[in-house]
Amino acid sequence: MALELRITSGARAGARERFDKSVVSLGRHPMNDLRLDVERDVDVSGRHAELRVTDGRVLLVDLGSTNGTYVNGQVIDGERAVFDGDLIALGKDGPRIELRLIASMESAAPEPTRVSGGTPAPAAAPRRDTTARIAEAVEKQTGTLRRSMYALAAVLVVGLVAAYVIGERRSAGEVAAMRTLLARTDSLNRALSAAAGRDGGMADAYKVLQAENGALAQQISAGIAKGGGSVEELSARLAAAERRLVQARTVGTLDAEAIAKLNLRAVALIAVEMANGDLESGTAFGVTPQGLLVTNRHVVQGADGQPPKRIAVIFSESNRWIAARLVKVSTSDDLAFIKLDGSGPFPSVVGIGSSARAVVVGSPVAIIGYPLGTSTAGMDGDISTITAHATLARGTIAKSLDDILQIDAFVASGSSGSPVFNAQGWVVGVVYGGPAEAQGRIVYSVPSDRLIRQLPTEGASAIKSP
Repeated sequence: MALELRITSGARAGARERFDKSVVSLGRHPMNDLRLDVERDVDVSGRHAELRVTDGRVLLVDLGSTNGTYVNGQVIDGERAVFDGDLIALGKDGPRIELRLIASMESAAPEPTRVSGGTPAPAAAPRRDTTARIAEAVEKQTGTLRRSMYALAAVLVVGLVAAYVIGERRSAGEVAAMRTLLARTDSLNRALSAAAGRDGGMADAYKVLQAENGALAQQISAGIAKGGGSVEELSARLAAAERRLVQARTVGTLDAEAIAKLNLRAVALIAVEMANGDLESGTAFGVTPQGLLVTNRHVVQGADGQPPKRIAVIFSESNRWIAARLVKVSTSDDLAFIKLDGSGPFPSVVGIGSSARAVVVGSPVAIIGYPLGTSTAGMDGDISTITAHATLARGTIAKSLDDILQIDAFVASGSSGSPVFNAQGWVVGVVYGGPAEAQGRIVYSVPSDRLIRQLPTEGASAIKSP
């Protein structure tokens, strides 16, 4: 079987070569049977491929070429049978070669061959031309692509329908959940109104909670109108509001009037002139009749660590300033101890209890101090004409650790150094601050156990056992 190779593109386009041998090599190397142009047919490897004639069949074998060997636009993997009219490409963009089988061409219409019995053998079907074969291959590929696209489109439509159905169900579920949340806000508002009527001393706190609950109800209503929303976030906020109601009711059981009678006069407004001339104010409280007081380190000591120039205090319900001096500053906690000039006796709290044993999470507490400093002390900021009036706020213990008591309460700047009292009227903590984002509703205090460990010796008499 002879092979005719017709080069249809590339540097040698138009050339034809005929071979009557069992192996025909193709490439740019001079030793190949069909040699492509060395300089211009750059997609062709030196030894690119071979055509092998075996038992009447023709195999095209790729010899590990760099850019691959293609038949009718399809890359071959190792070897492939080829037929008359097939279009071979050496590299996807390399020269193309049309294969013609000479024996087939010369005997396109041979005399029918006779078999035994004299019956003519059926003639071979005529060979299709190259254009038809290529068109068939292209149609096969594009048909597969179309079927894939149709299948993908069907999957997409099913997915969109499923997503719509799931989205509708989710939205309906969210709306139903939000209606339940809205009903809970109504119940919470009624409970807040009833609690405010029973406990007038907590009226302001209940009003704040009612305002927050009203804003939350509006957001839930807006979510229902939109067909859904962040149910988890709104549910968490409502649960927190319900917890605050429980805390407020707990706080309402605290006998704040009794605590105030026992300790109010021992809580003092403190004024400090720092070493750099800055003026600071805060709260301090007496622990002994001899004039030992507790406050915060940051109230009496600046960031530079220098001792203050002057300290003066004025006790609640008094208009007399008393000079004081710094006795001790804690290196581990925000605590400081000052001593009043003079022999006293001076007002003092009824005692200091153990924070580990005298309170637990959920316990009601009272905080007495001077939030906003002189503005709440009673003289509109004029420190020379003051009669001090301390403020009492109620709260609950939210967290109790060795180094911190976290309290849910309402305080403001100036409360630093304020004593925290339990239901017995004992000091269980010393306020020193809170996170700015909480806007005074979360209070941090030094636990009284840490205060007890650092009390000067003369303050030991103030310690109470549960």
